[in-house]
Amino acid sequence: MTDRINGNFYRLNDAIIRQTEKITNPTNQTSKVTNPDKTENSFQELLDQQIKNSVTFTKHASIRKEQRNIEVSDSDLEKLGDACDKAQEKGIGNALIMMDNSAFIVNAADKRVITVMDKNEMKNKLFNDIDGAVFI
Repeated sequence: MTDRINGNFYRLNDAIIRQTEKITNPTNQTSKVTNPDKTENSFQELLDQQIKNSVTFTKHASIRKEQRNIEVSDSDLEKLGDACDKAQEKGIGNALIMMDNSAFIVNAADKRVITVMDKNEMKNKLFNDIDGAVFI
């Protein structure tokens, strides 16, 4: 018996024999063997990890940042994230993070910036509802 596949003729029983040989003789098979000890992260796990490690701004903080012309670069966000981690290690909930000429009030657990002040705004200001401060 012959079947036509992609313009070629072959015997069906020959194809079955070739497939059976691949299954029964794995040394000829060139398939990727996965290591059960090595786990690859799923997209959701990578996304959750990235979200967990990133600092976000509340709507209020975003407005204040724009009003006060405070520029926050990617490296600044990394520094803020590291400062949040340090604050969490010490059990600080709401932290005052002083960086360069800016002050950030953040919820360390959520890594969420609540408000932002520049050097001029910090004069004659009282910081309340904070559990600790981190200077970077």
